[in-house]
Amino acid sequence: MHTDEGRITELDEATCRQLLASHRVGRIAINAEPSPEVLPVDYALRSDGLIFHSGLGTKQAAAARGQAATFQVDGVDMARRAGWSVMVRGRLVITDESESPELPEPLPGGERPYVVHLSLDTISGRRIPPERGWLMPGRVWHGQDATDLMG
Repeated sequence: MHTDEGRITELDEATCRQLLASHRVGRIAINAEPSPEVLPVDYALRSDGLIFHSGLGTKQAAAARGQAATFQVDGVDMARRAGWSVMVRGRLVITDESESPELPEPLPGGERPYVVHLSLDTISGRRIPPERGWLMPGRVWHGQDATDLMG
């Protein structure tokens, strides 16, 4: 069965990693009761995954159990009808990297004594280029904030 994907194109792993490294806030999706939860996190990219702060609650409990999770970050330019999205799938664990220099301070502040690591088991990304008038020169973008990826 063939489906029309429209303007959606796949991003290679190098571009996905570059996009992850260029942002600081994304969303972690965790299976919870009674339904999945999607929570924002301030994160840092490592070669083997992502790290972020957590207090007691859903993220910390999932990491204590070694639960599978999915992380997502994106960028959208509504004026050009363009955008991109990157997903990382892996397992959560609590780590002792609280003094890691690249670990960002959580935006909401407060006490978040746990550092959670999401392994980078799979990484994938998709892109929607502008509707017309722009061709992507290569797979890896060069701008500071990925705006050239959108056109």
